[in-house]
Amino acid sequence: MKKILDFIIYSNVFIALCCVAVTLQTAIIFNQSNSIYEYAIINFIATFILYNLQRLYYSAKYDTNPKYVWYTKNRRILLTIIVLLLLLSFNFLWAFFITNIKHLLIYSSLSIISILYFLPPIQLKKYGVLKPFLISFVFVTIAILIPLNFKVTQPILIYTLAQFFFISTLCVLFDIRDIETDKLNTIKTIPLILGIKKTKIIAIVLVSSYLILIFFLQINYLNFSVVLVFSLALIITALSSVKRNNYFYLLMVDGLIIAQYLLIYFKNS
Repeated sequence: MKKILDFIIYSNVFIALCCVAVTLQTAIIFNQSNSIYEYAIINFIATFILYNLQRLYYSAKYDTNPKYVWYTKNRRILLTIIVLLLLLSFNFLWAFFITNIKHLLIYSSLSIISILYFLPPIQLKKYGVLKPFLISFVFVTIAILIPLNFKVTQPILIYTLAQFFFISTLCVLFDIRDIETDKLNTIKTIPLILGIKKTKIIAIVLVSSYLILIFFLQINYLNFSVVLVFSLALIITALSSVKRNNYFYLLMVDGLIIAQYLLIYFKNS
């Protein structure tokens, strides 16, 4: 069971499913269920591949880091899965993007940003303070704005901004986990600049902004679900520390995204 769990988490299947969850959640809230499944598939593929490319890059660079040992051991398996995934999805991706050139350009641009996030010489992640918000921007763009064809309405803007704050909260908590690694690589993240206590305050402000914005949408089932997620986020923020293991962050912190979707799905049903 541990090997299966390790594979789901470390192979980035879980975070790819998180991206799918936000995409499907968008469909529920804005009644787009008939047309959004294609985006969910594309978002899974893109998230899975880009996250693994990043992890494989760093596993070669930090091969003694326990966090990357798993990627070193499973490098061939992951590369094989990536190639097979691209081959099996080629016809689907070709058919989708040949009729959606605008979306191809947007996905390509975001993919370039994601690659430049970890590849030298630019390595956008070096801009530590901006790192959580850059990740959140890419996340909400592919999971909300693209599936909704960049429609500009007040509810969509409020919801997108709320999810931006929500994802940013989780990214800030991950910076607490990575404080030692970031210090070693001279990446000035929020925890390194302000300390862990003040970082937790920022996380609380971000997730509170998420809660307040959702209330402006005036959707009863959404309010109930988000209050529960907000409460869980406060508990997890309080528990976050450098000493917590990867399971805590990869399951509990990222798991809030899945929890949000499931609560909204069942409450709406």
